[in-house]
Amino acid sequence: MKFKKKPFKEPEINLASLVDIAFLLLVFFILTTTFTKTSGNKLKIPSGSTDASKKQEKQLTVSVKPGEIRFGEKSEVVSMEVLREMLSKENFLAKDSSQRIVILDAGKDVPYEEYFQVVMAIAKANGVVALVDQQEIEGGGSSGGGEGGGAQK
Repeated sequence: MKFKKKPFKEPEINLASLVDIAFLLLVFFILTTTFTKTSGNKLKIPSGSTDASKKQEKQLTVSVKPGEIRFGEKSEVVSMEVLREMLSKENFLAKDSSQRIVILDAGKDVPYEEYFQVVMAIAKANGVVALVDQQEIEGGGSSGGGEGGGAQK
């Protein structure tokens, strides 16, 4: 007696019931999960009013160009001696370190000797020098980049 060979069939796994079970598990976990409202700490935020006594002072600026030194908010032209006097009147030792900063803006045409004298005047008055870095733009102009960190004491 000869047996007939049946063609070999690839076994298949029916995934239809797997999808049903996944949805049932999802619904189960959603229904059994308890949602809690997280409670935070109450913060006291200060009001927006400003005190006149807490007003922040503007930082001093010294601008040096060939043969010319400008000082302060009004950019008044001063001599080296007057600059030294004005810096000593600022009394940097009594101030906080953040208020001792003097911004120094020196053009690239300034002779080194003149630049060095201004830096030393600031340092002798116990100020901290913050340099303004000017970078050239493609069009040939310059822009006041940012403050560099050349600190002197």
